[in-house]
Amino acid sequence: MIVDHLVAKQIGTLVIGKNAQWKTDIGLGKQTNQNFVSIPHSRLIEMLEYKARLVGITVIVQEESYRSRASFVGLDPMPVYGKTEKEPVFTGKRIKRGLYKTSTGQLINSDVNAAYNILRKAIPNAFSDGIGSCVVQRPAGRSAQSKSERGGA
Repeated sequence: MIVDHLVAKQIGTLVIGKNAQWKTDIGLGKQTNQNFVSIPHSRLIEMLEYKARLVGITVIVQEESYRSRASFVGLDPMPVYGKTEKEPVFTGKRIKRGLYKTSTGQLINSDVNAAYNILRKAIPNAFSDGIGSCVVQRPAGRSAQSKSERGGA
């Protein structure tokens, strides 16, 4: 399904964010932790790589540290976690689940901000050289609007 979507949109490169230690110290509660860490995300990535290769799509698996804290709009630097002597400084911040505020006060979806940052880490000149097309897929069950924006409490 994902690879079919990329083919339909004529996208030739798939960038997948991966954090080698992302399931450690997750703190979602004992039962949720046990259920969550058993999800075979590495197998999903392997299958995406395999299926994408079959149709000629290049796959880049990208380390993704600081992708949620850095501002895509502000082009904040994103070093690899643990590979820098001092803590990086970011110009914006995530103000609540699903919402990121830039240094200029612009509000953007935090998943979109993170996805573009992963792409920026994988292909640093992607936006300066131009991109023919880009797909940012929101995880299933996530809404683009908050409850208050939809008229809820």
